Amino acid sequence: MIWFAPPHPPAPVQTQAPAPVTTAAVGDAYFQFIQGRMLEGRGDVAGAIGAYRKAIALMPQAADVRAELAGLLAREGRTAESIVEAEAALTSEPANREAHRILGFVRSALADNAQTEQQAALATQAAGHFEQALAGGTRDPGVELSLGRLYVRLGQHAKAVETLQAFLNDQPGYPEGVLLLTEALDATGQFARAVVALEPLVRDEPDLARARLWLAEMYERVGREADAVPQWAELVRTNPSNTAVRLRHATALVNVGRLDAGRTVLRALTIETPRDISAWYLLSQVENRTGNADAAEAAARQISDIDGSDPRGPLAMAEARSARKDYRGAVATLEPLLTALRSQPPSEVYGRVAIELADALDQTGESGRSLRVLEDAAVALPTSSDVSHHLAETLFGLKRYREAMEAWTRALAGDRLNIDVTEVTRKRDRARELAGRQ
Repeated sequence: MIWFAPPHPPAPVQTQAPAPVTTAAVGDAYFQFIQGRMLEGRGDVAGAIGAYRKAIALMPQAADVRAELAGLLAREGRTAESIVEAEAALTSEPANREAHRILGFVRSALADNAQTEQQAALATQAAGHFEQALAGGTRDPGVELSLGRLYVRLGQHAKAVETLQAFLNDQPGYPEGVLLLTEALDATGQFARAVVALEPLVRDEPDLARARLWLAEMYERVGREADAVPQWAELVRTNPSNTAVRLRHATALVNVGRLDAGRTVLRALTIETPRDISAWYLLSQVENRTGNADAAEAAARQISDIDGSDPRGPLAMAEARSARKDYRGAVATLEPLLTALRSQPPSEVYGRVAIELADALDQTGESGRSLRVLEDAAVALPTSSDVSHHLAETLFGLKRYREAMEAWTRALAGDRLNIDVTEVTRKRDRARELAGRQ
């Protein structure tokens, strides 16, 4: 726990109950409290602080006055003093909502500027105070939005969804709330709900590029690639120099079968940014799909010329050779690459190379080696739905139905980005049925 020292030494611990507060003292304290608010409203911060302190001197246990002072000190950037007053308010009244509210905002701000090792602790403390401020069903849009932001930051995405949805029910279409909710929905795999949240925001705020980007990605996540294309096109129109967005636009065009349009975008990119390996790799894949193996190999060679250590060069070359049905050539290209990748941390590229090598080995009649490659990849990349799906296909072909069912189950529990969930579910259920008959 992080402690903040008060600006003055703490008072000695009382050993006797405080003296009773007279009626006159209560009246005077209330007058000073009202004076403090009035002075603050006029911009006389020093006068307001003085009035609040006089009220506290008359009624030391007045939690509401301390909370009010804590809020003023926080707004003035006097963080340490604000924390002292808010914590004193909670000592008198542990459930004081305003004190919890102030501490939530103060510690949330501190987390933004703290050292990395302190950020999570401060964010957790801030979230706890906000939860107390909302206890019992209390509604406070500012607290709800801030708490939702903290939940996302802390990876507590299910709580973030609940809190941010409540906030948006009262503040529909609030951009930051929608974007935070989208992030939480994405993290919990609720892509369809994310689309529902984003569509009205993009319609009402067409210049909000981040929302449009999210919507394009969510469309792709739910299999609505055709709806993603115009979103990417609009992003390109408004920011034509953004190479990453242009690549995503080209990918979207290819995914909906508009290969010529995608190739046109990619060829323009390779001319404008000739050392962009991502553009060359995608162009190689498109040329393969259109049956132009020579152009695919030429693009693959460009990658190797730019950076001979980039695995996408040999991967693209192997894909081009497989397209020519030169599967032994593909195996010869991929085996040393996979060996090199095994000594590195597992990555998406490793999974892609393993799948391509396994497919090529199948075509050369080496199904045993193909299976071992996929089994190793599934161990190294346990959350890769793509690898698990290919392993399941191979096991199913070998009539190892129970293992295939288990692999498809892992595919459905993984990232699911490169699989057809409906089709994989059908195959898993079929494998379960056949396993029951064995």
